[in-house]
Amino acid sequence: MSLVDCFLTWWLRSGRYQWSRFRRVLCEREYLSTVLPQVSSLQEIEDCLKQVTWTMDGPLHLYDCISYPQATWAKKKDDCDGFASVAAELLNNWDTSCNPVLVTAIVRPVRASHTVCAFLAPQGDIWFFDNYSLRRENCHTYDDVVSKIIQPNHKLVCWDARDPITLELREFYKYGSKNSLQGESA
Repeated sequence: MSLVDCFLTWWLRSGRYQWSRFRRVLCEREYLSTVLPQVSSLQEIEDCLKQVTWTMDGPLHLYDCISYPQATWAKKKDDCDGFASVAAELLNNWDTSCNPVLVTAIVRPVRASHTVCAFLAPQGDIWFFDNYSLRRENCHTYDDVVSKIIQPNHKLVCWDARDPITLELREFYKYGSKNSLQGESA
């Protein structure tokens, strides 16, 4: 395992979420009063997400954090983390049985890393919002979701599944060793 891979694993396992919580409190509290739209279908969630513009993370992608969904909605721009956060919040507001989670895959090259909002579909599969697109895939685990969002020529370093509200870890995978932590697996 290279030094870069060790750092990326630490970043996804803890650094990113400590930074996200800190940045939310420091820079995004003003957005908490922003009202998200009411939705009554997956199509309406997809339509809302299409109103957000994708923007790239800051230098070296270490600016990367998971913003409050209200911040992303108010600014109408963010990267994949923001799309996933808004999708999860809209899903929770529409139907809590969807049990949305944020799934992040860290790959090399790092710029190809990606976050989606995965959730339980009505027929029991796991579907996900990939930025503004709803992907109705036949996924049964978060590992299946990860296999759909990474390119075959990219090296998977690690992935995780997080609660979208608390950012608590649900599952973590690194270098072929899968460890389920806290909560249920989908």
